[in-house]
Amino acid sequence: LDPWFGIEQEYTLMKPGKVGEKPTVPLGFNEDGSEPAPQGPYYTGAGFNVAIGRPVADEHYEKCLEAGIKIAGINAEVMPGQWEYQIGPCRGIEMGDHLTMARYIMLRITEKHGCVCSFSPKPMEGDWNGAGCHTNFSVTPMRKEGGYDVIIKVCEAFGKVANLHIKEYGEGNEKRLTGKHETCDIHTFKYGVANRGASIRIPRDAEKNGRGYLEDRRPAANCDPYKVTNRIMKTTGECLNAEVVEAGAATHEAFVFIKPHAVCDKVKDLVKEKLAAQGITIASEGEVKAEVIDKRKLIDAHYGAIAAKAVLVKPSELAVQEKAQADFEKQFGVAWKKVMEEGLVYNAMDAAKKLGLSSEELGKKWDTLQKGVDIIKFGGGFYCGKVNDIYVINGFYMSMRAKYTAPGTSLYYYEVQWPAEKLSWADFRGKVLGTTDPSTAPDGSLRNVIYKQWSDLGLKAQPDTGDNAVHFSASPFEALVERCNWLRKSLTRDFFGKALLASGVPLQMARDWFSDPMVDFEGSKRSLFDLLEDLDAGECLKKCKVIVAENK
Repeated sequence: LDPWFGIEQEYTLMKPGKVGEKPTVPLGFNEDGSEPAPQGPYYTGAGFNVAIGRPVADEHYEKCLEAGIKIAGINAEVMPGQWEYQIGPCRGIEMGDHLTMARYIMLRITEKHGCVCSFSPKPMEGDWNGAGCHTNFSVTPMRKEGGYDVIIKVCEAFGKVANLHIKEYGEGNEKRLTGKHETCDIHTFKYGVANRGASIRIPRDAEKNGRGYLEDRRPAANCDPYKVTNRIMKTTGECLNAEVVEAGAATHEAFVFIKPHAVCDKVKDLVKEKLAAQGITIASEGEVKAEVIDKRKLIDAHYGAIAAKAVLVKPSELAVQEKAQADFEKQFGVAWKKVMEEGLVYNAMDAAKKLGLSSEELGKKWDTLQKGVDIIKFGGGFYCGKVNDIYVINGFYMSMRAKYTAPGTSLYYYEVQWPAEKLSWADFRGKVLGTTDPSTAPDGSLRNVIYKQWSDLGLKAQPDTGDNAVHFSASPFEALVERCNWLRKSLTRDFFGKALLASGVPLQMARDWFSDPMVDFEGSKRSLFDLLEDLDAGECLKKCKVIVAENK
């Protein structure tokens, strides 16, 4: 959001009292204890007995510049002996750094001028202005075209948590925020254009230009700038993030591609026709050649978890859920723990070596296996098949990769989107795409139609479980991962990526999730991709937030 801050630090120069006691009389007040002429001529004034304390203000300004403080200006304030200096623009937390150092320099300057600097929000009782720390603030959306609407939204958000802001805005502020002397009552919240009596003042230029910044007039002169800027950013972030999350939940965005064996004009036309019939819009489309897929290792990144299970990860490192273990025993007649103990389970690479087969030969043997007979699915992209007398994890991967990298071939992709309320993600995959096995996929689904019409569509062979013509993202999160991989999209600029970060997923954690790690969830280790599979965007974002909480 790139927050910018500019703080107007008001302060009052006081006559020294007894050592160790708080001074009570401002500079410029009469020696006999009587009050000077009423407020009016002192504000931004010049001249003897009007601009009282200028040598202090000027030297402070000079020393801040020499020290590299981001000081922007000074002016005399409403009450005699009262001044202001402006710090900023500063980005984020550096506002606190610069203001703190400017305060320190002021204390050092007053040592040589025989006066005391007070940051009290109400240094003098009576008909005199208090001292504040007006905080000017903006984030990128406020500064862009249409930013005025964002300013109003943020003001509304400030109003809902006004009491939380006041708690962070300085001690003794109730004496200053009375509804008089250019303040809004501490128990009231209001905002307005060019309104000095409002809690939040919006500059007239911001209204005129349709973008700009706001001025929070509530912080007291003695406020902690770190707390003030943190509170402002927290409220603003929650306000704007809520909109980003809401937008991310309202629209589904998926990545679809026709696999190399099925790329032809008739299949492209069929895919477009089917998507259009479901109200799915194509945002972009294009070809990715095999040579690029191979060079950039796009298919390896796409099947990251699958590839890792086939090549890198040993079976002992895999988490097989209790239900999957029970299904394994029911299908093969032997307990998963037993075959593991006997060393009968291998990843694809080690299995090829064990059996004395090439990758292609292992792939051919795998292709003869039948689902429910000698092959079982443990989870998303996680299969175990019995080849000869051993059990192989993801034995299909080696030959599968070759299908995407064969010279002269390509895949054809579509970046698609649709209103979440019109079509659930589960129906998107189950009814529009169809299940993994095209022969049993629902009638009318893309995979089933291509399976039945493969010859008329110009395919060389009838699709099967491995070559099932079309790929669809398994979840909104996997769609994000796929766009970042295949289209080189930026996570921080992607539509769903923004919503993911706005929902509270740290950027580095989101990036780590791209590799489908095992995460803690409800007392067990689970595949991240499996946890999010088939969830609608809104539910996916909510679950991601829960997963973050369990894996901090």
